[in-house]
Amino acid sequence: MDWELNFMRWANQWWSSPVFDYSLPWLTYLGSHFAVFVFIILSFVFTRQRKVFRHLFLLYGIQSVVIYSLKFLIHRKRPFLFLEMTSKLSKGPGEILDPSFPSAHAAFSFMMATLLSNWFPRQRIFFYLFASFISWSRIYLGLHFPTDIIIGAVLGYGITIGYLKIFGKTMIARDSLQRSD
Repeated sequence: MDWELNFMRWANQWWSSPVFDYSLPWLTYLGSHFAVFVFIILSFVFTRQRKVFRHLFLLYGIQSVVIYSLKFLIHRKRPFLFLEMTSKLSKGPGEILDPSFPSAHAAFSFMMATLLSNWFPRQRIFFYLFASFISWSRIYLGLHFPTDIIIGAVLGYGITIGYLKIFGKTMIARDSLQRSD
């Protein structure tokens, strides 16, 4: 953990940017619960298949149970509290109440990137780069340590791949979505 503390102190000194300070608090929400709900609803609207809605909602539920069980089992403080640095994200009501490890934003952004990559394989690099950028924004904002992000991303990717291996044949979204290309 010492290397993460040193990394966070070092990074907080050199990578501060007014453009990132303004834009990343908005970008980081693309890995939030709200973004997942919008993703699920849009997937349902485009496919018009209730089973897609049910599968995505079940996958989101599995991800949430795993992530939040680990968060409250490990109960790791967030970096901006531990290092006594200020977060670059405004702390509105209910903003940061849960523990840091693992990152739910990283897990959810990689869950969505993995699903989109499964449905649109030619654009997978873009989806994973975007998920990585959302995840990195959590470190930049002082909300997560690097290992929070790494484990969150691995869990988001791994649980989604496992889910697709088990239920992928019954989840017809890929064919429905590709017809609309």
